[in-house]
Amino acid sequence: MVLADQDDWDRYQAAQWFTMRTWLDTHPNDDLADQVRTELSVEPARYAQYTREYLGWGVFALRRRPADSAY
Repeated sequence: MVLADQDDWDRYQAAQWFTMRTWLDTHPNDDLADQVRTELSVEPARYAQYTREYLGWGVFALRRRPADSAY
């Protein structure tokens, strides 16, 4: 298991916002453009005020045990 620290989480979030901005710049008239604009105008502040402090993420790496495993 690997847990992300706040710097990792910040980079993850920033990459999502950057991708959304890039998509919006190339698809300004798409049906979802208004929804993406709204999210980009609200989500960074919400993240900084609430989400960053209380939520995080981790990665679990699981694998099947061999049939002859003693564990």
